[in-house]
Amino acid sequence: MNPEHEDNDRLDRLELAHALRTPLTSALLATGILEDEALGALNDAQREVVASIVADLERLSRLVDDGLKTAALGAYAGPLERRRVSLAALAAEAIEPLMRQSRARRVRIELAVEEAAVLVDPIKVRWVIASLVGNALRFAQRRVILALRNDGATATLTVNDDGPGIAPAVAARVFDREGPGPTLYLVREIVEAHGGRIALVEGEAGGTRFDVRLPVASTSWNPAGGEDE
Repeated sequence: MNPEHEDNDRLDRLELAHALRTPLTSALLATGILEDEALGALNDAQREVVASIVADLERLSRLVDDGLKTAALGAYAGPLERRRVSLAALAAEAIEPLMRQSRARRVRIELAVEEAAVLVDPIKVRWVIASLVGNALRFAQRRVILALRNDGATATLTVNDDGPGIAPAVAARVFDREGPGPTLYLVREIVEAHGGRIALVEGEAGGTRFDVRLPVASTSWNPAGGEDE
């Protein structure tokens, strides 16, 4: 199989796993309400059925998380294939598969982007953006903001949701290899491999905010000869 097709296939699997994650989370929350009898008492037969559904959903949730980890490792594998691309266009491509999920959850994805040319592996950076926005959709209440600023030397891509935020103890290890998220360690690895940085910072209106900083591509760069003198 063509290497680019293999990478695209891995990205398709990642997008599928992210698409499954949100309805699974919603189903677990709903069945948890039933199991806690918040909507009324259950008889023994009903309680047994709900407990069985919860157990099945938890198993499926673990499988999805394992799939995310495996697919993410595959997406990161291999050398970087750098190309000069528009980061704004890459961001738009990354979120397009997530728009249906956004509409289903009634969460707006708001774009506020400036143009910025970067020298990156487009497949891997597109996956980074999709991962951050997909995670934000899981916890957002009404909106996710995807912003891109270009100061001439650095392009800063920000993903900010209005969810409950991350507890300080969890935030301290969010990028660790054995941290709480299935993909954030790999997101950091990819960003740093491009000479960039990712940081978890305090969101403007609560929630969680990630800032990704990448070097802006030199206008003299060309794919055949590298940087022109």
